[in-house]
Amino acid sequence: MTRHGASPRLARLLAVLLATIALFGDFLSVNPPQTQNLDRFYGPPSRIHFFDSQGRFHWRPFLYEYELVNPLDVVYRERTDKAYPLEFMIQGYRYRFMGLLPTTRHLVGCREAMHFYPLGADELGRDVLARLLAGARISLLVVFLGLALYALLGVTIGMLSGLAGGWPDSLLMRFSEFVLALPALYLILALRALLPAKMAFWQTLVLTIGTIASVTWPPMARGVRGLILQLRHSAYVEAARALGSSNWQIMKRHMLPALAPFALSQAAVAAPVFLLGEVVLSYLDVGFNDTAGSWGVMLRNLKEPRIFTDFWWNMAPLGMVFVTLYCLNAFGAGGREIDLDSRIVRL
Repeated sequence: MTRHGASPRLARLLAVLLATIALFGDFLSVNPPQTQNLDRFYGPPSRIHFFDSQGRFHWRPFLYEYELVNPLDVVYRERTDKAYPLEFMIQGYRYRFMGLLPTTRHLVGCREAMHFYPLGADELGRDVLARLLAGARISLLVVFLGLALYALLGVTIGMLSGLAGGWPDSLLMRFSEFVLALPALYLILALRALLPAKMAFWQTLVLTIGTIASVTWPPMARGVRGLILQLRHSAYVEAARALGSSNWQIMKRHMLPALAPFALSQAAVAAPVFLLGEVVLSYLDVGFNDTAGSWGVMLRNLKEPRIFTDFWWNMAPLGMVFVTLYCLNAFGAGGREIDLDSRIVRL
């Protein structure tokens, strides 16, 4: 009981955190995500202090500037000759709050310091935290839009197959078996390789989710088709048909509500595929370009061995991917339990 109760609560808490990050990323970040500063490449995270170099305590947190003392080995050192206090609700770069209201207010920042990077900088001197927060919107958008397309394809094909029967049913199911037999990753890469390398953001978004959904729909379609075959001969559907209900009324009032628990649970199970698909495509340079800044794009620099030893803060997107996968898997497990309970009730 404890094991099953704690996991959903933690998953809900993390899901709220991810949603907050995606909605309020610009407010929480300090620097514009795409602003480069080659003088601060691979800069370490800014350390927040309460005690100065003389050992005196300050109620107001502050930081020291970093200076690059060894460009060849990328070694930085704090300059303790001047402290820069942090300020809350500070003015910074202009953005639209929740994509609607133009504002320049940010949660925390440093007015006097030249650089404030809470999670350090990447190879081009860009703020890792700002890119991480901005990437949450893109990666989570891929998941939600991908699930919508996945559900649309799976439910539509499954219903057509189950209701039509005969040779259309056989043709659609044989095609689904063919798609299932294909290696999904290689097929995704092959489909994406046929498209232009440079595309606009929305074109890349649509093509990314479309490519992933085109090889993941068969489980949904086959499950929906099986439920349709079962529901067509159930007692309450036969009773509705005997009372004069039309096929559309039977579909709307009886079949679709019965299909909803399975469709939701199957979508929850498939959600990690879209997140990992975006990460893999972007990591292999066939997904979003560098200006989009998704989590997969940020993970491209993991090809450099020193990231794991000296510039470890650049692995932050990997942690966000793990957290998101944990939430999606927890919700998927809950969806499977709901689907099982609904089947037991129908039986």
